[in-house]
Amino acid sequence: MKSLLIGIAKRVVNNFGFDVVRIRDNFNISQYKFLFTKDELERKPFYNIGAGSFYHPYWTNIDYVSEWYGDLQKNVIHHDLMSKSPLPIGKNKAEIIYTSHVIEHIKEDAVQVLFDEAYRCLKEGGVFRVTAPDAENNFRALINNDENWFYWNRNYAAKGSYESIYHRPANSVPLSERWLHTLASQLAPNDISPSKIKLSDKEIWKAIDKFGFPDVLNYLCGLCHFQNDRPGNHISWWTREKLFKFLTNAGFKNVYQSGFGQSHSPLMRNSKLFDSTHSQVSIYVEAVR
Repeated sequence: MKSLLIGIAKRVVNNFGFDVVRIRDNFNISQYKFLFTKDELERKPFYNIGAGSFYHPYWTNIDYVSEWYGDLQKNVIHHDLMSKSPLPIGKNKAEIIYTSHVIEHIKEDAVQVLFDEAYRCLKEGGVFRVTAPDAENNFRALINNDENWFYWNRNYAAKGSYESIYHRPANSVPLSERWLHTLASQLAPNDISPSKIKLSDKEIWKAIDKFGFPDVLNYLCGLCHFQNDRPGNHISWWTREKLFKFLTNAGFKNVYQSGFGQSHSPLMRNSKLFDSTHSQVSIYVEAVR
């Protein structure tokens, strides 16, 4: 009945030459205004590290500005996490710090500095949310020969879709090489990144047999280095246990596993803006200052 009355009202108004449009608050502005004062919101105390194309009027975007990302980045403050320099945020000034699918692109020592900085910058009770590819599940998918797990490779199969990253369609090479690309991109033979070391299917399995999990991940990522012109490469690996260790080392006492859309902060439960990158293969961890 309600929808019927709304439809009738809409037609009546339209007869007078007006369009009725439902305005959706995709930014959850009302929720921000309920939780924070106007002065607090004007300071934009919510920080997205590695923001890419993310935009929210109350958030501050920090990212590594590079031609690699083209015109994707929006309103970002440039910061090189590999420099291991302080984040451009004052001490105890941040309400929330969010970083999604960023830490796998930098080396472990730089990740520890990032986590240390997050602890420094957050206010008491502030939330730090981290998402990254789940290295354990990715490895299990390889062992189980689960080709479907690596579903994103299909996005780089057609001509014109893969040439900036791969020599050949992403799904045209052995599964071990596709797995390697998610872990240590520059070592994958199909990746066009320059590297003195490229490991074949046979060599990958030999390394797995020799080192086992997770030591093989340390071995392979240890062969990688950060390439300034290809910041999108993966060069480090992460599991829940490893994230807990690094966050605890940074000083966080309250560290816990989260899930898709399950943030402690209601502001980060908006899946239109958060947790939208490869949720199937991601781990979600939070820490409260």
